Amino acid sequence: MFLEPIDFARMYKEHKQKTVFKGKNSGDWDNKSKEMAPRMQKSEYVEDFISRMNISKEDTVLDIGCGPGTLAIPLAKKVKHVIAIDFSSQMLEQLEAYAAREGVKNITTYHIGWEDDWSHLPQVDIVVASRSIEVLDLEDALSKMSSHAKKACYLTYKTGGSFVDMDILDYIGKKIITKPDFWYIPILLYKEGYLPKIDYIATKDASVKYSNADEFVTSLIWSLGSLDDEQQEKAKEYFELYVENRQDSIKPTFWAFVAWSCEK
Repeated sequence: MFLEPIDFARMYKEHKQKTVFKGKNSGDWDNKSKEMAPRMQKSEYVEDFISRMNISKEDTVLDIGCGPGTLAIPLAKKVKHVIAIDFSSQMLEQLEAYAAREGVKNITTYHIGWEDDWSHLPQVDIVVASRSIEVLDLEDALSKMSSHAKKACYLTYKTGGSFVDMDILDYIGKKIITKPDFWYIPILLYKEGYLPKIDYIATKDASVKYSNADEFVTSLIWSLGSLDDEQQEKAKEYFELYVENRQDSIKPTFWAFVAWSCEK
């Protein structure tokens, strides 16, 4: 494929280690769970994701990084059984509460993450990873997905290399090293003999509202890790100029939807 062999798995790791967008730990997501659950559990994104899947009522599904049940609950209504795993115990509590409200009983949860031992998990028909594959070892994560799926795998990964709009970063003077973009995924899958299909889901989350400039700054720090005093003041200025009265006209976020067959 290339004149000289390229180690894309190693390249991804090196890029991931240098990016400003560091992975969150389970405690971070525990603290975010109650705030995020309502808007994640009901969104057009869910319909867009599921509409791209080939599923039947007899299928079993593994949902990795399931969060508060964003996909697990709707999928449970369409398939035989869902195994939902997440390294945030509070996210799993939100999922279980959501399942109870919806009368869904065909979900089994496990408090484990990407890096944990999955040997006790059964093989399933379908594996999904919705916006959750922010891992250091991408090659291993994709291998885990493929090895647990009898039929197919589906995942989404943010395009563009940044969780924050580049216009905001330019305005506040925040220089970043972007995160690895989605194209690593199809390359690594192709290397292992899979023929992945790529599509894109656009989301425009109007439910994310900032009541004041401080909330806006806090959200930026959550994504970026830190802002100095001058950058925080510029962020507040940006909020007042471009966000405060225009929150219904936010730019869409694009997610690469990657699908591949695991059938031999």
